[in-house]
Amino acid sequence: TRLMQDGAQPDSQEAMDLAEEHRAHITRWFYPCSYEIHTGLADMYVADPRFTEFYDKHAAGLAAFVKAAIIANATTRA
Repeated sequence: TRLMQDGAQPDSQEAMDLAEEHRAHITRWFYPCSYEIHTGLADMYVADPRFTEFYDKHAAGLAAFVKAAIIANATTRA
């Protein structure tokens, strides 16, 4: 939320680092989360209104920002 509100771009290094931490968290606690799986989750965050509502209740547009950061991270690191 802070990054987006501070005007950072989703493809900034800081946003991509947070996306990578998110992917690593899923891998550590739930299941192996490849970049392909992570981008699929990112798509769901904006395609499914339940996920969008979860993210956007913290800040309007956060779901789209998180999706863009995840895609930028996967594109850069994969």
